[in-house]
Amino acid sequence: MPVVQTIPSLQSPPTNVFGLYQYLAQRLPGYDYSEYVRELNSAYVHVWEEVTKLRNNYFAKTKQVTVQNPQFSYDLMYNADNGLSSVVSNRMYQIVRVRIQPPAGGLLQVSKAMHPNDPDFLAVAANSSSTPTQSGPYYWYQNGRNNITFALPLAVGTGLEIMYTFWPIAMTFLSQGTISSTGAAVTGSGTNFTQLVQPDFANNLPLNKDPEEILAELVCNGNQIYNVLSIQNDTTLHTLSTVAPVLAAGSPYVVATLPEIPREHIRVIASVAMAKMYSIAQDDERVREWTQIAAQNMQMMKDSLIERQAQDPPRKGRFQFGIGRRNRAFLR
Repeated sequence: MPVVQTIPSLQSPPTNVFGLYQYLAQRLPGYDYSEYVRELNSAYVHVWEEVTKLRNNYFAKTKQVTVQNPQFSYDLMYNADNGLSSVVSNRMYQIVRVRIQPPAGGLLQVSKAMHPNDPDFLAVAANSSSTPTQSGPYYWYQNGRNNITFALPLAVGTGLEIMYTFWPIAMTFLSQGTISSTGAAVTGSGTNFTQLVQPDFANNLPLNKDPEEILAELVCNGNQIYNVLSIQNDTTLHTLSTVAPVLAAGSPYVVATLPEIPREHIRVIASVAMAKMYSIAQDDERVREWTQIAAQNMQMMKDSLIERQAQDPPRKGRFQFGIGRRNRAFLR
């Protein structure tokens, strides 16, 4: 891990994983950076799972693909057999809805997720000719975590509109090498900006403004923070606003990813991770204290998300659908 001590402690509440790391290290010093980041990512997944339980489709996206080969099963995560025009998502977590557009065009039709032993599914699948269907009914079941299998093969040219929830990418921060800047352009020397994500998730680097694209911030000039607009390669990135004052060659930096949850709830990750860190230290009193703090913060986050989801119309871009008052009472 590159040395990051040249970057002063951030004074504002943490917004990225580097700030969260500093938060933990200041309160419970003495551990390797990797232990802090590991516990932060464990807490991040825990918070993510709690948000998805609210059924508010916060981590949701819709993707349209076209059938390339007439077959029963389609790999939505990797498209290894090229049955579809493209991958739906390498971050797919759970299918929310599937709508079908026949090859001849027209309106999108509703499909139905069924058990493979459902009588209606078996009745359609009993077609001995297995002729690719042009008009439905479209019955399917989820096969594994990334495949869907239809009762009949889909005809070439059939359109699939897949709505799904996606899974988080582990947070990390980088400080290898040094940087310089000109305006909003930042040039690295010995840097590895693209390693913010694993190679399989290179398409999720800041560049194309896709809903599944990760968010990142540049920490430089002491403790200034700039939003990263795009990462072109290991030595080139652009910030949303001009870096001022200009960074001279050889300047230290940190590029850190942000949790993909509302900024005002990032403290929840910190409190959950703190409880985990104190459990490592085997300090029972502080474990109980921070476990209680984490539970309280988690409940406040849920209440806030539920209330925002109930606004009519919802005021946040990712909240595509309303939520009934009956469900709100249940979720509390």
